[in-house]
Amino acid sequence: MTDTTTPLPVIGARCWRDRISPETGATVLNLATEFSDTDSLVELAYDEGDSGWWPLSTLVFEQS
Repeated sequence: MTDTTTPLPVIGARCWRDRISPETGATVLNLATEFSDTDSLVELAYDEGDSGWWPLSTLVFEQS
């Protein structure tokens, strides 16, 4: 779960989709903070195509 000290990712940030293969990634399209008081939702555009919503606590973002 995220807490108040966890910064939200920015639109365009990169995210790993598979810890085994960091080449498989996604890009942040949208954030939804108003729907959950415990964990923000992040909309990702997948490298392979399509998009989907994920809880912020389940994602690992690249440091660049």
